[in-house]
Amino acid sequence: MLAIPAKDNPIDDPTGEKCATGQSNTNSSVFYLAFNNGGISERTCKVPAGKGLVIPVMQVEISNKDLGNASIEELKLAAKTDQDSVNSLHLKIDDKEYNFEDLRKYRAATDGFDADYADNGIFGIKDGGPTKVVADGYYIITDPLPKGNHTVQFKSSLACSDPGCGEPNFAQDIKYNIIAQ
Repeated sequence: MLAIPAKDNPIDDPTGEKCATGQSNTNSSVFYLAFNNGGISERTCKVPAGKGLVIPVMQVEISNKDLGNASIEELKLAAKTDQDSVNSLHLKIDDKEYNFEDLRKYRAATDGFDADYADNGIFGIKDGGPTKVVADGYYIITDPLPKGNHTVQFKSSLACSDPGCGEPNFAQDIKYNIIAQ
């Protein structure tokens, strides 16, 4: 997602028409459903049947594009502080619902990794290029989808009072109408 310009990025896509950007012609066994930059989104998305879904119920990525020349440990601390402030998580896949307590065990954090931001990229990045990144959040990977129509809705929010938080108040509510074919 970081390497895709904002105008083409699934994160900034209000309808779902860009949901496969960066994912077509891959042999991956999963299909990534993009989060949004906050607010409410409803997207319709065609997904190859037989692929699982990666659902970022709540996530953050922090890079040196955000914090300057920070160490990996400083990036990890900033990401952890952000995600420690999560106060709601909800996921519904077709008729099965998962609440905050169900989803808390799916938190995962990365070590530092290299990424290349696109020029005019997401998160307001104007000058892209290489950077160090860490991520932290709550991610679900589903079983492979059978052919047919499916609904995935995920909601999450956080309230972070730490001055180092990138987003002191964040909430997203995303509904995907999935067409698995």
